[in-house]
Amino acid sequence: MNAAPFETIPAWRIARLRTALRDAEQRGASLDDEGHDLLHRALRRRFVLARERAKNVPRLPSKPKTTRKGRSFPHLKLVIIWRAILSCRSSAWKHGETAPFGTIRRAHDQAVAVCQAAGLAPPRYRTVYVLWHRGVPPADVITALRDEYPSLVE
Repeated sequence: MNAAPFETIPAWRIARLRTALRDAEQRGASLDDEGHDLLHRALRRRFVLARERAKNVPRLPSKPKTTRKGRSFPHLKLVIIWRAILSCRSSAWKHGETAPFGTIRRAHDQAVAVCQAAGLAPPRYRTVYVLWHRGVPPADVITALRDEYPSLVE
């Protein structure tokens, strides 16, 4: 491909440039192509970046990813967070009601203190906020907290 039209690019040629850059990336991903005919530095840069990605296959992360919504928290941490939420939330609370001012912060502070004492990473405020408004803990947490909060089983 001739690189001369890409030195200064009028707006009507941008689509053509994007196509050329995508083509250079696809050629870089192919280990058979050497890319000697790419004259423009942007085309060479895209080629080299794609070549690096093709050669260096991404390694698996050493630590599994976690979500902020409690899906992959350890069971103990979920129980701690829900215990703090349920201790600060009134027993008459219904899903969809707003929390009284400061109660989510109080639940978060309790969860942080207990998690740190247990040697766990403290939860983010956002996690406690999301779980509070979710309303009901997961089934395994309900069974763990059944004795403390019998109203959960109903």
